Amino acid sequence: MSAPASATSAIVGLRRWARGHSPQVAAAVGLLIAHGTWPARQEFRDACIERDRDGTCWIDWTDVREAFDAGAFMKASTSEIAVLDLAIALGEDRFRFSRMGPANARAIADVIAAAVGVTR
Repeated sequence: MSAPASATSAIVGLRRWARGHSPQVAAAVGLLIAHGTWPARQEFRDACIERDRDGTCWIDWTDVREAFDAGAFMKASTSEIAVLDLAIALGEDRFRFSRMGPANARAIADVIAAAVGVTR
């Protein structure tokens, strides 16, 4: 197992992995890919993304949290750090979204949308 050689192979491999995972992991991976910064950064790929021989990549959220908390990514912008922190929280299910019922899930989605200025 090794880190992917390129951002493209990391993205393809992470998408493959996320398809078979929980909604939280799929959302975390989707956020990282949509944001674009983290899969493109070599230091992130080296520290946080593992790859199988078949090209499937995965992220060990505990390892990423430890690297993040140790300051490994502090050269990034404030918004890049915030996106990574959120992706890690989703991936490790820090807020227990996996256990929320429909009413709480809707309330959380609505307040997050409001917090970032997205209205329906």
